[in-house]
Amino acid sequence: MALKFSIEELSNQNRTKLGREIDITLFRLIRFMDLERYLGRGAHGVIYDCGRELGHAVNPKTVEDVVKFCEEYKIGRVEIVNKEPLQIRVYECISCSGLPEVGETLCWFEGGFIAGCLEKILNKKVRAKETHCAGLGDDFCQFEIKIL
Repeated sequence: MALKFSIEELSNQNRTKLGREIDITLFRLIRFMDLERYLGRGAHGVIYDCGRELGHAVNPKTVEDVVKFCEEYKIGRVEIVNKEPLQIRVYECISCSGLPEVGETLCWFEGGFIAGCLEKILNKKVRAKETHCAGLGDDFCQFEIKIL
């Protein structure tokens, strides 16, 4: 399934006074709604798949394209911290940076996004599993990548 609108169409705005920037609180209010109430226990998977679809739509050619996109759209600061096994770290994550420790990972969307981007770059199926997160008390998010 593709995005309903292209990224270019979604970037268009007619907000002459308010502009295109929004507060992170609005994103988080939408992101952390009680989706399990509506979608059941599979809600995290749906959020992951939405991120994955966005990663495909971005259509990156290189990891550097992913890093630039994440900074431009303020998803977070991305870096590769290990190549074998592949581990990707996100600092200042849009979903969780600054949130309290809750005993679980929170960044299903970002994991799906990273997986989707890597699938486009590598032309292979990819899984991203979050191992570090503000929800676990960490100062960054980290994803272990499995190329399937």
